[in-house]
Amino acid sequence: MFRATLGVLALFVIPSPLLAASVKIEGDGHARIPFEMVGGHVWVRGRLNEADSVWVVIDTGASQSVMDAGLAKRMRLKEHGSHEAAGAGGVQAGSTVSNVTLELAGFKASFRTFDTTDLGAITTHGRHPFEVVLGSELFEACVVRFDYPAAMIDVWEKGHAPHLSTGTQLPLTFIDHHPYVAGELTLPGQAPIKGRFVIDTGSNAALIVSPNDGTRGQLAQSFPRTLVALSRGVGGEVRNRIGRGVSLRLGDLTFNRPVVMIPDSTSGRSSAAGTIGNIGGQLLGRCRVTFDYANKTVTFEPGEGFDKPFEADMTGLAVTREPAGFVVRFVNPATPASEAGIQAGDILTRIDGKPASAMDPAALRTLSQQDGSTVEFEFKRGSATQTVTLRLRRLI
Repeated sequence: MFRATLGVLALFVIPSPLLAASVKIEGDGHARIPFEMVGGHVWVRGRLNEADSVWVVIDTGASQSVMDAGLAKRMRLKEHGSHEAAGAGGVQAGSTVSNVTLELAGFKASFRTFDTTDLGAITTHGRHPFEVVLGSELFEACVVRFDYPAAMIDVWEKGHAPHLSTGTQLPLTFIDHHPYVAGELTLPGQAPIKGRFVIDTGSNAALIVSPNDGTRGQLAQSFPRTLVALSRGVGGEVRNRIGRGVSLRLGDLTFNRPVVMIPDSTSGRSSAAGTIGNIGGQLLGRCRVTFDYANKTVTFEPGEGFDKPFEADMTGLAVTREPAGFVVRFVNPATPASEAGIQAGDILTRIDGKPASAMDPAALRTLSQQDGSTVEFEFKRGSATQTVTLRLRRLI
């Protein structure tokens, strides 16, 4: 049986029958919660079972909420049953615990059951540990607004949300408790691709084209240039091609020149079969986005910086995080990294003079997306240590 799934690339769930959470909001039926956006994910602090303080990711891409199996063990929650968690990288084992309460600022959610799976491999790629993912139970019980420019989440009980008279309001459809919106994607030299996209606040990408269709991978050939990038999801690692699209249109709202990711593998899931792809945090973060599942609508209100360029890696490196630093897995040709002589297998030990082991991947991504800036890498190759300085430039 398939249950919850999670990934740094994207979160996608094939659920068992969903048991709704009981949500209570203090005061006037409205809670406003500060969040931290790191690596394209929305993070808040919460309390689990009125005890431990935990990191919580708020995610429309989770059709069921899930917690790390290690956290469940530390809290001595008894796991029962088994299922498979299907994510961006494939599948892995999961289980279930009972009678869980989750408290955030101003509201409390109670669950009869709560899924678990090992999120440790994903944690190594983030600044914060992936401990709890709060998914569709929240959105089906409440109206939820991600005020990305203000770094705040508004949660209203049904009937308490204000009427929105501005922005672009679009109808939602649902597949396996995930919200889908109609859109039109244009890639270089291609006719516009029309279809449905899942809105995934748990994805750290801008836009992912689903590899479900066997011919979809050929779209990567339409880009003047692509870069190889690696990501991590439940079930394993994902190799991707990244290029620059022409536009994504949602109703009367147009995102120009978005960075588009096309996974090489068809084993993982970033959107349902027959749909086009996945809209993630890098794109959503330019707006206030309000989800009203009861009325089947989503509203986008562009914020300051809506039209700023979408950026991608400017070093040419594809790396994975290890205790000793960042291991170079692939070097894209004709890039600052290849021109500096960095090779696959090298270990980045210091970045701008600081230990690489102390830098989280989200910070490295930000550092690597500054056009015209320089980055100093110290790396180890065998027993030898070398230092190079890269001047960054846009590669796609």
